[in-house]
Amino acid sequence: TSGTTVVSGIGVDLKRDGDWTNFSGGATIAGIPATAAGRVKIANGTTNVEVASGEATVRGIKAAIAGPSNLTIANGVTSIERLVLDLGGGSVTLSGKAGQTLDLAATVSALPAALANDFSPGLDAAGTLDGTAEVTGPAANPDVRFNAKLTGGETSQTRQAGLGPLSLNAMGSFTTAGGIVLDQATLSGEKISGKASGTINPNGASDFALDLVSTGPSLPLSFGSAESPIKLGLQALSVKAAGQGTQPKLDISAVLPSVTTNFTKSEGITLALHSDAFDVKSRTGPISGTVTVETIGLDNPTIAPLIAGKITAKVAGTLAADAITIDSGSVQGAALDSAFNGRVSFADGAIDLNLKADALSAALPAAARGVLAERTQLSATLKRDTHGGVTINPVKLASGALTADGQASLADNKLSADIKGALADISLLSKDAKGAIAFALNAQGPSLAPDLSLTVDSDRLSVAAREITGLKLTATGKADAANPAANVQLTGNVAGQALQGSAVLATTDGKSAINGLLLSLGKNRISGDLALDEAFVPAGTIALDLPDIGPLAALALEKAEGDVRGTIAFTKTANGPNVTVKATTAAISRGDLSARNVAIDALVANYLAAPAISGKVRADSVTSGGTVVSGINVDLKRDGDWTGFSGGATVKDIPAKAAGRVRVANGTTTIELASGQATVQGIKAAIAQASTVSIANGTTSLDRLVLNLGGGTATVTGKVGQALDINAALAKVPASLANSFSRGLDAAGSISGTVKVTGAPANPSVAFKIDAGGVQTAQTRSAGLGGMNISSSGTFAGKKLTFDANISDGAGLGLKGGGSVTTAGTPALVLDFSGKVPFSFLAAKLAAQGLSLSGTANVNVQVRGPATSPVIGGTVNTSGARLVDARSGLAVNDIAADVSIGSGVARINRLTGTLSTRGSLSASGTVGINPAQGFPADLSVKLTDGRYTDGRVVTANLGGDLTIKGPLVSAPVVAGTINLAKTVITVPEKLPGSLAALNVKHKGAPAAVRAQDKALRPASASGSSGGGGLALDVTVNAPNQIFIQGRGVDAELGGSLKLTGLASSPHAVGTFTLQRGRLSILAKRLTFTEGTVGFSGSLVPYLNLTATTTTSSATVTIVVSGEATNPKFTFSSVPALPEDEVLAQLIFGRSMSNLSPLQIAQLAEAAAQLAGVGGSTSLLENLRSAIGVDDLDVTTDEKGGTAVSAGKYLNDRTYVTIQKGDKPGSGKAAIDLNVGRGVKLRGEATDAGEAKGGIFYEREY
Repeated sequence: TSGTTVVSGIGVDLKRDGDWTNFSGGATIAGIPATAAGRVKIANGTTNVEVASGEATVRGIKAAIAGPSNLTIANGVTSIERLVLDLGGGSVTLSGKAGQTLDLAATVSALPAALANDFSPGLDAAGTLDGTAEVTGPAANPDVRFNAKLTGGETSQTRQAGLGPLSLNAMGSFTTAGGIVLDQATLSGEKISGKASGTINPNGASDFALDLVSTGPSLPLSFGSAESPIKLGLQALSVKAAGQGTQPKLDISAVLPSVTTNFTKSEGITLALHSDAFDVKSRTGPISGTVTVETIGLDNPTIAPLIAGKITAKVAGTLAADAITIDSGSVQGAALDSAFNGRVSFADGAIDLNLKADALSAALPAAARGVLAERTQLSATLKRDTHGGVTINPVKLASGALTADGQASLADNKLSADIKGALADISLLSKDAKGAIAFALNAQGPSLAPDLSLTVDSDRLSVAAREITGLKLTATGKADAANPAANVQLTGNVAGQALQGSAVLATTDGKSAINGLLLSLGKNRISGDLALDEAFVPAGTIALDLPDIGPLAALALEKAEGDVRGTIAFTKTANGPNVTVKATTAAISRGDLSARNVAIDALVANYLAAPAISGKVRADSVTSGGTVVSGINVDLKRDGDWTGFSGGATVKDIPAKAAGRVRVANGTTTIELASGQATVQGIKAAIAQASTVSIANGTTSLDRLVLNLGGGTATVTGKVGQALDINAALAKVPASLANSFSRGLDAAGSISGTVKVTGAPANPSVAFKIDAGGVQTAQTRSAGLGGMNISSSGTFAGKKLTFDANISDGAGLGLKGGGSVTTAGTPALVLDFSGKVPFSFLAAKLAAQGLSLSGTANVNVQVRGPATSPVIGGTVNTSGARLVDARSGLAVNDIAADVSIGSGVARINRLTGTLSTRGSLSASGTVGINPAQGFPADLSVKLTDGRYTDGRVVTANLGGDLTIKGPLVSAPVVAGTINLAKTVITVPEKLPGSLAALNVKHKGAPAAVRAQDKALRPASASGSSGGGGLALDVTVNAPNQIFIQGRGVDAELGGSLKLTGLASSPHAVGTFTLQRGRLSILAKRLTFTEGTVGFSGSLVPYLNLTATTTTSSATVTIVVSGEATNPKFTFSSVPALPEDEVLAQLIFGRSMSNLSPLQIAQLAEAAAQLAGVGGSTSLLENLRSAIGVDDLDVTTDEKGGTAVSAGKYLNDRTYVTIQKGDKPGSGKAAIDLNVGRGVKLRGEATDAGEAKGGIFYEREY
């Protein structure tokens, strides 16, 4: 034995061999058995040792000399030639010199890391170690350099963390100053990599850095036990130490994506710790740090709201070997701002902390929020002594009108608490209450059975116009679970009526009872006695006699009126506890909730475990706000564990009834619906087949609930709880169902499709695929759209609707598109649609103006921005469209347009068309796209080579430049100038027969006839609701070529007029003046000397033409005046003669008395022609028809001679004329040959034998 080293079992054999001494043997050194064999020689101060073999077993690890080795010891220096040791399958090779100065080299090859397991219990290391080491310098303080590589390294700790095999490479040295220098160190594995470098020197300068990072998103690590596991994800870890001596500066930072325990799951964690002088060896020194957590998931509903959102914790203090002193600390988040300081002892568990917290009251339990201000302040001093006694003194709470303070302690299982407080404004509990209350709580005695005393009092309260004075509630007792006891007394005065309340809880022989339960206030009385079993389940009866509940409601700080009478009886049976409720009320009301003539007679069996109800519920009416439920009649019948129900009521004038049964068992409520129906505004909704609804753990499950809705069906399956999983299938559901919920919608059509709802109820995700047919609303009808077919699919999630849609109808509408609508705040639109839109959708609005538009537009529309003021852009193109104004007889054909939309207007880049009567139109400008403004226009229109005719009187060739301004669907204004070319005003040759319009009235017409008559009559222009059609402000210029023709008149005029009013009934004002003209009567041509054609409102002009000629006996004046459709011819002469005489002088140059009968007939025909009443009564016309000629005429010369001529077309180009007078030699025959282009050849022969011929050129002008 030498010191603590014990060598035992020494057995050595020595044998001389010349100068050598052979040795063999063994011993146990410090519990390590060892053997060796070899020889030794000492000569000349030098000792030579030849080791032939040797081995030792250290903690089960066998170390053996691999081969012979030589050692030389001289002058205090040991020289090792090459010593190789086999260790656990690896080897260590040592060579060099050792004395006062060391110069050694070691090589490690494939050394198992498991060799360390015997030296460190639970290490369970694996892997192999390779490397080299060099030891040089003084033996007392050598320098050591190393280069090591660990391959496949694992320990029990790395396995628990799930790191997998690791590789470690390290190169560095141990300094003579006692430090370590890492030139380079790297760590690599499947899940983690790292590097380290620098110097750690407790006796000098340190500068060390270590960085670890996860090779994936995060490195999953596991710690703790199976009962309390800790799982975290490590993304990065950094350790830096720098400074002088044993207390360098230390910085540690880490990024942890998640940390999970049995109770919490935290995400987004960042950690930063710092110390200005941290003693690594003793792990003491000043320290400060910050921890930030993005989210903390906690199952505790009381604490979780306080730490919702991002939490930041900071601490600064000093870490000692046995305690931590916190100079300042804080925890801050969206709902919490707290601070703390103090000291915590690791050695004896003593604690001395000062705590302050400022919390958002909305994050505190809902039961307490009603009396709290926006924020709540709490402060406390917490102490724990070395014996485990805890004291909180003082503790203070303040939040608005609520204040409380006191102290509490728990030591040696003795509880002592005294808390007092006040609520200065009880209107926080009820808006109908005013006043203040004070309270006090005292607890003394054993911690499991303390004596309690509670006092609540108020001098004066006012509730619902009732005064409460001298209110005092006292309760004393013992909180002993085995033998509870309490005595409660209530006194005061409510609205002049004495208040008395009492109840005593007593326990005798392990049985508890509430005796003398009484609450009386005026005529109101609640009384009863209850026996409680060991589980505090009651048995007994409570009687209610409350003719006026108002004062009692005031006592509960409520405003209510009415009466309640009845009993509540608690009984116990072998199947469980029952409660029977029998109660009636004539009328009762609270706020906007009221009921009349209610009667309840019900038994609730086994109400604690699996309640089943039987009985009846009747009520004349129950009103909540604007909702009235009347005729309530529900029967409940117990059926084993089930409660059958059947009955009905009328809800907001909607009769409804249902039948089925319900069961509550093992925490699950199951409802089987056998039938049910309701009728909403004539639409019947009914349960189509039996269905089951179950409720468990806050989740409602629907098992194929099929509803018949107005002839369609909706099938709903899924779950509703903290998460939604609902599938709904719609089949031909009438869109008209929505009319009950949106006044004025007037929807029509049917809807089929599927809807899937998932996610949280507060933020659900919806996927849908809908097909709707024949869809119409009042809005689409007013826009002129018929029934539409709509197919749409999309999703709604995160307050954003994304969809695709196809829209079509039977009139040619075909739109495809979709987009998104963000519903947060003001809805934002991103929509794109393209397709064909028929102009027929404008038919209703245009028809009221006497207009119709046919054709189709190709549209490409984009909608962007907020729904309140969206920005609409795109293009509209059309070709081959047609616009007709039925009132004026105008039509524009082959309309082609290229329109761009933007900034609230449609800009017409190109618009062309042709008039049905002739000519072309082109236009440009803008049209507003707001339907509410009636599509306001600002257009320029150019008319080229146009032609207008009213089909009766006027035919005009024209051109011009016009503008159209104003709303197109109501009263646009057409203004500008029209220049007339050749214009013909035709005087009708005949006056048509006419019938005066009959004023027929339908008296006593049925409503349907009146509605049809109203629909068939467009709105009047003077009405307030309809438009007035096109308004005109047009100037018409015609310097010449205004021709008036008919009834012998052929005249040319020139001038201008102004067109105003509506296109359906334009107002024309202006005058055209005669430029030339003539009047033809029975081959007599008279020249007009003056004349005008005037317009004074109507488009039918007023004629005023004068012609003058001289006969042999008089000067004749002819005046044509009146409307062009019915002009009057007036004949006068100088000297004055009767009109028939003037006409005879004009035509035949002689008086009436000298006319032949044939001339008199011609005179009559001329008068009829001028009067416009000629026709089949004409003598010459009848003769011409009878003999089959094309022309028959009788003429008279100046001397009264008469001639008859007849003509006939032999073909299209040849015309023959034969004429015979009343004198010899007056007969002749002529032939006209039309060569073409105005050239004619004519030949003529007389009965006297004369002949002649000629060439003629004729041209009309």
